[in-house]
Amino acid sequence: MNVKLILFVGATIFGLWTCWGLYVIYSTERPPYEVVRNLSRQVEIRQYEEQTWISTQYETDKSAFPVLASYIFGSNKEGETVSMTAPVITDEKMSFILPEGVSVENAPTPAGQAIEFTTIPRRKLATLAFSWWTSQSRVEKKRAELLNLLRELDVETRGRVFLMRYNDPWTPPFLRRNEVAVEVI
Repeated sequence: MNVKLILFVGATIFGLWTCWGLYVIYSTERPPYEVVRNLSRQVEIRQYEEQTWISTQYETDKSAFPVLASYIFGSNKEGETVSMTAPVITDEKMSFILPEGVSVENAPTPAGQAIEFTTIPRRKLATLAFSWWTSQSRVEKKRAELLNLLRELDVETRGRVFLMRYNDPWTPPFLRRNEVAVEVI
């Protein structure tokens, strides 16, 4: 096979993959927030408004994600789809933030999935952003980095540090947006 053809095909595939990642980034709803304070180039304190979450127990991505995805893709008692939003939140549970306008009162009823609805009150979060994949060791390193910076700056926290992932599994790793976050007082 011709080297130029192989390079052209490879570049085309890479370009399409990158375009897909950018499409997902710019087309997925995210909860609005206000940046209250920048603590470093990658760490900021944000004010979030009230949110409605659906959650399920988390052991692995492969066990938790399908439970939540089935619900938003229409496997609920009303057969309604609910738009996917970002980020997907992972701690002891995996959670999806429901789109603006969908609340506990008007959300479709689960069709047997182990899903719990939670209204998350208005709160401030300290976040540390990073890209690429979210291996357990990498996430632990980022959690420690965030907590160390907050301790150095005497920023008081409440609760546990959790992971927020903004991209689908097919987004190129160099375009991925991930964050570790913790509530601050």
